[in-house]
Amino acid sequence: MPEPPVGLNEAWIWLGYSFVLAVVSTNVAWFFRRPRSGPVGSYVAQLVAQPWSATLYQFLRLLYYIGVPFAALLFGHDAVTTRFLGLQPFELPSAGGTDASGIIAQNWLNWARDTGWTAAAGAAVFVFLLIAWWAYRRALAAADFREDTVPAPVSGWTHLREAVYHEAHWSFYRNAPLIALRSHAQGAYWGIWAGLSVVALEAALNPEWRQGLTIPEQAPSLLVRAALAVLSAILFWKTQNLWLAILLHFVISWGLSSIARATTPGASVGAT
Repeated sequence: MPEPPVGLNEAWIWLGYSFVLAVVSTNVAWFFRRPRSGPVGSYVAQLVAQPWSATLYQFLRLLYYIGVPFAALLFGHDAVTTRFLGLQPFELPSAGGTDASGIIAQNWLNWARDTGWTAAAGAAVFVFLLIAWWAYRRALAAADFREDTVPAPVSGWTHLREAVYHEAHWSFYRNAPLIALRSHAQGAYWGIWAGLSVVALEAALNPEWRQGLTIPEQAPSLLVRAALAVLSAILFWKTQNLWLAILLHFVISWGLSSIARATTPGASVGAT
């Protein structure tokens, strides 16, 4: 039996590292985040109260969401393919002759086509999510649900950061299945959905995610993120452009959050 390509083995190893790290870290964090008495609970409470704890948390998230894919790209021996990550180049004019001009023109046409498709898909999904949000708020009102606290406004920078983190993460999880299935006729299609399945399994093993779906204040942002993950998969199938996926993710999440806060005081879909 022929040996599988080295890149294939490396791709699954890096994906496995990322998956196990996510599952272990989220469950450990959940365990220590639960209220508990004794020296352990006291130590955790003091640690969380430190002014640098939030900065450290965001730094660790940066290392995970961006650092792991970058490390796989740099050290993974073809474990990551830039095309499967969606790192679409943007060619600029140069003194390269007729052949170079033709390549640049084709690249710009691809960007124009992909941008148009992204705008159309984004507009449709945005309207759908907006209608779903409106229906959700009406259902809560009919049930006489009242929120006890008003969430703090989420800045545009936070929405952009989360868009970069999640789109990079989802793209990285598509990479290994796409490499494994690249020789098959429908490999790209099934590889995209296989990557999304790994993302869904990772979320299902996250206790904070599972609990959040049962809390009316948190459920909308989680459901929007799930919808954006599906949209990201569809968008990759059509464009293979990570940059446009990040832009669309940011615009939809920021737009929904802004509309929700403007039309329903005390409610927000949060950062997704």
